[in-house]
Amino acid sequence: MSITGNLRQRLGPRKRAVQTMLSNKVPQFIGAANFFHLNGAFREEQAAVAAGKKKHLEGELDHSNRMFLRRSVHRIEKGLISQPRRDTFAADYIGRTVETAVSFQEILKQDDPGELKWASDVLNRYFEATQNSTDRRIGAARERWLSVGVKDSDNGVGDISGNACELAPFEQPQLSDAADRYQSLTAIAYHRRSVRWFEDKPVERELVEEAAAVGLTAPSACNRQSFRLLVVDDEDLRKRVAEVPMGTAGFSHQIPAMAVLIGQHRGYEHERDRHAIYVDGGLFTTGFILALEGLGLNTCCINWPELKSKNERIRDLIDLDSDERVIMMIAIGYGVPNQLVPRSHKRSVSAVVQWA
Repeated sequence: MSITGNLRQRLGPRKRAVQTMLSNKVPQFIGAANFFHLNGAFREEQAAVAAGKKKHLEGELDHSNRMFLRRSVHRIEKGLISQPRRDTFAADYIGRTVETAVSFQEILKQDDPGELKWASDVLNRYFEATQNSTDRRIGAARERWLSVGVKDSDNGVGDISGNACELAPFEQPQLSDAADRYQSLTAIAYHRRSVRWFEDKPVERELVEEAAAVGLTAPSACNRQSFRLLVVDDEDLRKRVAEVPMGTAGFSHQIPAMAVLIGQHRGYEHERDRHAIYVDGGLFTTGFILALEGLGLNTCCINWPELKSKNERIRDLIDLDSDERVIMMIAIGYGVPNQLVPRSHKRSVSAVVQWA
């Protein structure tokens, strides 16, 4: 006898009530159990996560996974600052890290010498710190690194402030004039509003890149920063891209530049991290839009709807790999002076912050 029949027999006089309950609740339960399989809204996300895992694994195996390198170097840095620091750590992945760093040398020399110097300086510091380790994996990786490791990695590269230095763990200095800096930051944050009407004036690319540099100071999962920012300023393409998301009707035609933030699942080997691209993307965006405001530009953050039709349409306009997902879009331009903007009153601190 079925579960439904057993319940009806046991409850006797309450048969009608139970029948009503079962007719309402059992389909809901069945639907919940199979929701991700039957509801097409999640299939594209699942496919992207699966594609990202595949790219991650293949890249790790052939030492071509840049996100694996970034994550590994970050993990090594955390080991270097541990208190107390162990003689042996990172042994299970140091060999693959060295091989990946070696394979990326020539690419990073051209593409991002700062990343190359960071990996090199941290690995050099690591092998100094683990000299007393008896783990043969570390010894083999040390020999490999010393034989083919990066030579003269400085190339005039410094930290994010442009100061020439070793790109490895360092002593954090106190922030000077912290109170004044806080006031400047809050002034920019309070001034920024979603602006939808822009002057017919091009957006300087160098200003967008300066703002992106601020956005990239945001924390991310193991410092992977597994996303890219596509800024569309071609007149024809930006109009078509701006029409795709919901919420741009009536003003999409006059947006001077549309930034598309694209997450890349390839940075993650586990499906448990499938939301990391959205967390990291949001952290990047906050600094990015505040920096744009400080540079005299205005922005409007545009939500991306998870609809198959929208995903298909945006893929017809811009190149997206199988593991890439649009996180959001950001309209950028010089706002028309004295325009009305929504007040968008924010929730109070007391309504949001709780203490336990």
